[in-house]
Amino acid sequence: MSGLSNREWRDEIRRRLEPLKLPPTREAEIVEEVAQHLDDRYRELRASGRSDEDAAAIAWRELDETDVLGREVARVEARAPLNLPPPGAPPRGRWLGAFWQDVRYALRTLGRSPGFSLTVLLAVALSIGPTTAILSIGNWLLWRPHPGVTDSGRLAEVWVGRWNEAGTSVRVSGLSYGEIEEISTRSTTTVGIAGGQEMSASLSVHGVMPRMAATANVTANFFDVLGVRMRAGRAFLPEEDRLSGPPVAIISERLSESAFGAPEAALAKTISLNSRPFSVAGVVASAFGGTSPMGAVDVWIPGAAYGYMNHWPTPLSPSFHTFVIRMAPGTAPSTVESELTGLIRALRAEASDRSTDVSARVFPGLGVHPLQRARTRATVRTMLIVGAVLLLIGCANVANLLVLRTTRRAHEIGVRKALGATRLRVVQVQVMEACLLAIGGASVGLGLAVFLKELMQHLLFPQPPGIAFAVPLDGRVMAATTAAAILAGVVSAAAPAWLAARGGVLSPTGRTGARTSTRAPSLRGALAALQLALSLMLLVGALLLVSTLRNLRAVDLGFDPTDITVLPVDLAGHGYTPERALQYFRTVLPALQAHGEFDSVTLAQRAPFGPGSIVRVQPPDGNDLLEVRTNGITEAYFDLLATPLLRGRSFTSDESFAPPGADPPVVVNETLAMRLYATHDVVGRTVRFARTRANPVRDLLIIGVVQDAHWNDITGTPEPFLYQPLGRNDFGATRGQFMVKSALPASRVADIAGEIAARVDSSVPFVFARPLTSGIDRGLAEERLFAWVLSLLAALGFLLASFGLYGLVGQTVAERAREFGIRVALGATRRDIARLVARYALAVTAGGVMAGLGLAWIGTRAVDRLLFGVTRLDPAIYVAAVITLVAVVALACVAPVRRATRVQPVEVLRAE
Repeated sequence: MSGLSNREWRDEIRRRLEPLKLPPTREAEIVEEVAQHLDDRYRELRASGRSDEDAAAIAWRELDETDVLGREVARVEARAPLNLPPPGAPPRGRWLGAFWQDVRYALRTLGRSPGFSLTVLLAVALSIGPTTAILSIGNWLLWRPHPGVTDSGRLAEVWVGRWNEAGTSVRVSGLSYGEIEEISTRSTTTVGIAGGQEMSASLSVHGVMPRMAATANVTANFFDVLGVRMRAGRAFLPEEDRLSGPPVAIISERLSESAFGAPEAALAKTISLNSRPFSVAGVVASAFGGTSPMGAVDVWIPGAAYGYMNHWPTPLSPSFHTFVIRMAPGTAPSTVESELTGLIRALRAEASDRSTDVSARVFPGLGVHPLQRARTRATVRTMLIVGAVLLLIGCANVANLLVLRTTRRAHEIGVRKALGATRLRVVQVQVMEACLLAIGGASVGLGLAVFLKELMQHLLFPQPPGIAFAVPLDGRVMAATTAAAILAGVVSAAAPAWLAARGGVLSPTGRTGARTSTRAPSLRGALAALQLALSLMLLVGALLLVSTLRNLRAVDLGFDPTDITVLPVDLAGHGYTPERALQYFRTVLPALQAHGEFDSVTLAQRAPFGPGSIVRVQPPDGNDLLEVRTNGITEAYFDLLATPLLRGRSFTSDESFAPPGADPPVVVNETLAMRLYATHDVVGRTVRFARTRANPVRDLLIIGVVQDAHWNDITGTPEPFLYQPLGRNDFGATRGQFMVKSALPASRVADIAGEIAARVDSSVPFVFARPLTSGIDRGLAEERLFAWVLSLLAALGFLLASFGLYGLVGQTVAERAREFGIRVALGATRRDIARLVARYALAVTAGGVMAGLGLAWIGTRAVDRLLFGVTRLDPAIYVAAVITLVAVVALACVAPVRRATRVQPVEVLRAE
């Protein structure tokens, strides 16, 4: 560019300004001013000894620098405001091109500040990730269309029975095949009714050692009503759902591939259920796994084959207590409910052999157990609120960072305005940068969400026995996450964009107007206080739930569940008579007790924190019958569980295995002893069993009193409990649960015990071995979930808030460096400077604490129902939360305070 004339400068400048399409007068003024600057600078460089090439190159480079160009352009006064794009933007009207230009410009700008960009990406990811995980859990449990079925919006589940006033529990009353067929014929509000009940059975393929599998017995029209597609083969035929029908089964695609290699290869093959052969008639497509969200059913059989599978001596058709219906188009669930209730009562009135005091309840959709849906919705709703709070903290944090960035870019924004950019154009660029950062952060957050949803799934469904399922991160969740990220970006960019739009243009001295600098500090302080307030609210909730868990763990259960593995076994389903089952137990129990790695082994009908049985006894005063929980046990039961025996003795081995029909003694707990005789000294007295269809009134001798123990409710008071010998009734004699105390892992205990039991009968597997503590964990699932989630989110919230406060105090120190330098020059000490900075941080913290305490007072109502041993307004919790907040603030302020105390007056004045 050697020896360029003033005219040549102008030609090059016009070429660069051509894309802007400026009015001729405006363009001429800019060209003249900038050309003159270039020529002056070129001559100055030549006079200093620079060569032609160097002088021209330096002049052009300085033209491209924002400061030089801005100073020259600002001297030209525009007669009217111009709505011009930034330099290099395409002509007006080409919106798509302008959009991509903004994207490229934003990417280049963010690329020049990698530290800032990575910080914002991390903040967005830490906000979006947990929220996405929570949304995935809620979508999986409540909102997603049930996989594998057709038009799931018209499907509903129906339960029939006697309901309590709140409609939260039911005494189930099953419907027979005849009733189901008659209702289907008469109903005008439904187009299909199918019975279906999920259970478990012993599954064996190719004669391999059997394992327990999730199964279901259904009516023949089950798959047709649901609209389930077959991967291979066919659905059940009507004649197969008869007592004389052939034993056929339909299996899952998962089972067909693992057992036979392919769905087509499974057709007409034989599988064994509870030692009974079934021929495979069809394979269900992999999307469908049952009516539960877990989707783990592997085998479906006709309802009429249920008795055959379980070795019933007399062929009987079972009744169903759960149903799936397909409602007629445009029919409301309440209408269906009324019609079904009327039909059922009418049918029973016609038959005159069953109670008509029953009602049908219709629960729209498939998924979570109908009686648990209200509680599940409340849990998900609370979790989403918590996720929204974290997202709000993230938005405030990102907004604070963007405000800080806007303050630092005030000069650049002033130049853009001097070039004619309108406020709208400035806002567009700010929003574009925020949206790109939000989308990038959401992408990282999706990876974090995969891990977090697995953690939440484990906490909500701890060690579900024999069930393998995964919470999907489906397209709807990802779309919602993307929309939330973009919305968060727009919301976060609102404040900095407003500041940028309100800021002044570049003045002739190269400084922008003062409006940005006067508004930014107060806005940044408000955003930081908001982050601290929301974080404090989350921390209070987390501390309340952690205290609740600690209190629940400290409850005396009345037994010690440590290192105990439960090994259920169902002999009734394998054709065992009570006498043969007792012989099996008599053989297997000593063999397990003799194993050297097992500390102790016992056998019971039920294990604590599992299903229980109820009997009715008559108090001596002859009042109303008393419903009492009961369990059949063997002699080592109390010793293994470390339940103290307060009076008398436990059962002997002979008493434990007394044959059905005998009247052996019983053991009662403290509560039952007090209810019966108002004293613990009841050994030698009797307890009267009420008359049943199978047994007359009987008086059984009490030989012992044990300490109260919680059966399946940690927070409630112990219930009256009566312990009987295992073999006293038919049910206890054919089903049992071995309990093994050993330091070995539960899986290893199950393997060893399975090998020992297989020597007696290899066709009988243990049913979903599990640690005894897993039942307790299931009882505490909701409390554990909220404690972990709130603790995690509170930690993330504090991390984000500390970032925001660190940036706030750091920027404040930078902005007040001149002031600090002058103060030091006038004699202020480092302590004085540190006090000034700390006072500002304390003011922000005080605002956050006051707002946070108010939010906590309101927000903790959402978890009030979960608290135990602590109130939601416990002052110790609030004090601990505030102290933690202040400690985090102090740590965040250490580095900025140190920088403030190291300000040197000479350096500040030199910079000025």
